Amino acid sequence: MQEKINVYLSARISQDAHSWNTEVCSHLTAPFNVFLPHMHNPWNMKHEDLPREVYAMDLQAMKSSHMALLLPAYGRDCAWEAGWYANSNKPLVVFLDTQTEWLRDWMVKGGVDYVLTNNPITFRLLQEDPIVSNCSKLINDISCIHQEMLEIYERAYIRNENYAA
Repeated sequence: MQEKINVYLSARISQDAHSWNTEVCSHLTAPFNVFLPHMHNPWNMKHEDLPREVYAMDLQAMKSSHMALLLPAYGRDCAWEAGWYANSNKPLVVFLDTQTEWLRDWMVKGGVDYVLTNNPITFRLLQEDPIVSNCSKLINDISCIHQEMLEIYERAYIRNENYAA
């Protein structure tokens, strides 16, 4: 396996999302290198006032990533990022606990490669969904996200299953 696996976190950058973003990504230790936009973007600024440099920095992080991790509840910007990944041949993984409102976003769901949850009730909802039922997995707890992401990376880049590296 290579030295670093670059992961782009697609998640809200508002202050109220920081602790969840950090909690989930804290389980992605070496060899993962996670780009957390809320650490780089001015989260306390109105979105309409963000400079173009923020867009350029995030886009570069996406281009240099190997995969993305999408955390609902996300905003419109994250939906754009999900679309970009859907066309990139880089795995797009969703992790959620009880955040199921994103299941109404059929275009986002259509571009998702894997959905991981540690919540049995949420998993039952995912199993009933016509778009993500076949790519959803129940994991024991949030700490399992590390191993799952390693396996997804291996499928995509080592065994070259379903992806062009």
